[in-house]
Amino acid sequence: MKKSLLFVLGCIVAISIGYASLNASSGQEYKMDQALCAKFMKLSRESVDADNLPLARAYAQKAIQANSWDKLAWANYNDIIQRMADNGDIPEFGAVVEASQAAQGPTAGAGAAQLEGC
Repeated sequence: MKKSLLFVLGCIVAISIGYASLNASSGQEYKMDQALCAKFMKLSRESVDADNLPLARAYAQKAIQANSWDKLAWANYNDIIQRMADNGDIPEFGAVVEASQAAQGPTAGAGAAQLEGC
């Protein structure tokens, strides 16, 4: 009985150690690169100044990938997305707004006579 209990405990320990080492070796460590983030932020702002918003967006995404904890990088990305949406460069935003406005408005169905004169 003691031998089987020791065998089971040994297997559990071995599996636990193997699983822990497998997770530790396969997981990638995230390394923030603040210099690379700053470089891409600078390129992004230069692209905004040159009115090349798609390129600015690409640089802003790279800045976030370099350091996803940088609040200025996220603010820069959000600013570019807002500018693109305002210019109509992101068609998905317009389609969502139109669909939501159409869903809220009255339809010209059986009650069309009631809407006359409004």
